[in-house]
Amino acid sequence: MPYHPPVKYHAYLGHGLFWLLCCLPLWGWTAEQVSLPDAVKRLQNFLLTVKTLEADFVQRIEQPESGLPAESRGHISTAKPGRFRWDYQTPNQQTIVSDGQTIWFYEPDLAQVTVGKAKRLDNTPAVLLSSDLPLHTVFSWRTTEDPQLHLPVVHLLPKKEGSIKEIELVLDPHRDELLKLTTRDSLGHVSHFTFEHMRINQPIGSGRFQFEIPAHVDVIEEQSQSSDAP
Repeated sequence: MPYHPPVKYHAYLGHGLFWLLCCLPLWGWTAEQVSLPDAVKRLQNFLLTVKTLEADFVQRIEQPESGLPAESRGHISTAKPGRFRWDYQTPNQQTIVSDGQTIWFYEPDLAQVTVGKAKRLDNTPAVLLSSDLPLHTVFSWRTTEDPQLHLPVVHLLPKKEGSIKEIELVLDPHRDELLKLTTRDSLGHVSHFTFEHMRINQPIGSGRFQFEIPAHVDVIEEQSQSSDAP
């Protein structure tokens, strides 16, 4: 099963992102691929050149149970290989950090930190924007047009069955920036991420991807499992 920390409902937004990170296959690509649609080629070139990334994000989740959307805002930082940090700022503060070896999921409101091994994610789960595995080994794809933005959408379809069924990505038409990322999971949840103030390949200190567990919080050690991960 994917790494799935035990959290309460009010933490669903950050938890949903955490679940996404653990269920997406690792992506990247190789120049050996040919005969791809222009939108796929552009996405490949973009992600190939991204070594570090920082941006503000808005996450909007469509929940089939309630029929009501939920929204949160925060900041993302990533650095290859395998390091990332998602800081949720509203409506609830939550932090998800990986240094490439360990993952921490911190919820201040619950005074709780869940700790797991990033090694569990190697070769099967996902670390968003932080791997260079060939795209064609993990995904098939198709392209459409975004009905609101009128821009090409690349739909990534994981070849290996798991919780995430589809990932959609839209690039800025004028700059090498990711405008929009959407995921669809097996429970019918749709998560829309949009990004602003993106900074590509700017220095990010290694301390950004470290996490010091605060005093007086509950620490949950997630047990490794051999490999039900998608």
